[in-house]
Amino acid sequence: MPEKDISSLVERYQQARESGKNAYFDADEFSDLAEYYDSVDDLDTAREIIDAGLTIHPGNTPLLIKKAELAVYDSEYEQALELLDVLSEYDYDLYLLRIECYLQLEQYQDAYKLSEELLEKEEDESLDSVLVELGFLYVEADCFKEAILYLQESLKYNPENMEALSDLAYAHEMLGDFDAAIDATNKILDIEAYTYEAWVNLGKLYSLKEQFGKAIDAFDFALAINDMDSDVLKLKAHCLSLADRTGEAIGIFSDLLLANPDDASIHFLLAECYESLEMYDEALSCLQKYEDIEGQTPELLSRQAYLFFEKEDYRKALSIVEKGLQDNPYSPDLNMIAGEIEFRREEYKEAELYYLSIYSQNMENCQLLDRLAMVYIKEEDYRQAAFYTEKLWDLDTANLPVKQRLALLYFELGDEVKFNAILDRFTDKELLSLVELFYIPRFLVHFDRDMLISYLNNAREARTLFKNLKY
Repeated sequence: MPEKDISSLVERYQQARESGKNAYFDADEFSDLAEYYDSVDDLDTAREIIDAGLTIHPGNTPLLIKKAELAVYDSEYEQALELLDVLSEYDYDLYLLRIECYLQLEQYQDAYKLSEELLEKEEDESLDSVLVELGFLYVEADCFKEAILYLQESLKYNPENMEALSDLAYAHEMLGDFDAAIDATNKILDIEAYTYEAWVNLGKLYSLKEQFGKAIDAFDFALAINDMDSDVLKLKAHCLSLADRTGEAIGIFSDLLLANPDDASIHFLLAECYESLEMYDEALSCLQKYEDIEGQTPELLSRQAYLFFEKEDYRKALSIVEKGLQDNPYSPDLNMIAGEIEFRREEYKEAELYYLSIYSQNMENCQLLDRLAMVYIKEEDYRQAAFYTEKLWDLDTANLPVKQRLALLYFELGDEVKFNAILDRFTDKELLSLVELFYIPRFLVHFDRDMLISYLNNAREARTLFKNLKY
């Protein structure tokens, strides 16, 4: 259907407005004017028109719906519902607005009920578009599981709906199901192979799965369509660096800097490349250029400190950290670097204090939990070491070194109950690797599980020194 030409209507409204007169418009004209000013992002004028229209035509459904839409734009969902509650007749847009409001207000049962009613009222031939609209509303409300159900159902009616496939890919990505997101994105590319955004999203998804080779290939396809997108070039270069193709990444970043020398993000990414090659002076030079553009930030200072730490210039590293902590005393990055410096210097009590200063706000940070456990091992406070290792293991139960460490801490503490309980969580192969820390491997080849556990308990009872074991 061709777009309605309302230029003469808009001109008439503007003339009346400039003359200060209140020109008369019928309800449909007010509605058309409101839609026009909404489309050009002049919402204040759209609101004036709607209020003027409702003064002359009170209770007009399209105008009330439009006023509710503008309330939704402003996140005034309860106000929008109050406007819509006076309307009783069936209207498709009215249903969608109410559903959106209920979803955003987390009144999910009301949203579900209206969604089902809407599907019952619509004709079969329009169901695919209704399901897509519902899917979009549920995506916008972060209700990704429900969105997926609606979008998948819509694709049964129209499997080549690229809008539905795009929203479906996004919903799967937000749930961490990258394989399903990749599958939906590939379906878009099967329909239209030159869909630029799909190639970019495919590259991002493969990078999230750490399949950097496939990510690079996807970015190359995107760049074949548009080779001027610097953001995609950055993404490709970052993946190259993560795929140990750092030289190629440096080449891309260097070319990007020729075109835009004041892009601070490129200097930072280039510093990461040089750092991975242990070219610390070159990395520091890049960070200095970043600082010249962006000034000092906690992220910059922590990265500079880490590079001096790797250069074993602990005095310089610590001075940078202390400077940063003056303004950001609870920065996780700065405190972690400070702790690492003190740990390397064997100043374990100082390292402990830095780590503990950020623990309450970072209780699920695996690196922090690991360092706290190691500090307490160094201080021979095995009870505290076990406490933090338990928390680390809760977050990553598949981590064999952490499980071994926890078993050995119980071993050193003489805690028979916890020691034997964690042994039950070891596979036979893992159990053998633990016993080999105490006994000569060839001596154990033909031992069954019960014998291995018996030897471990004998070792525990003999109090084999924990501190002599390497972790």
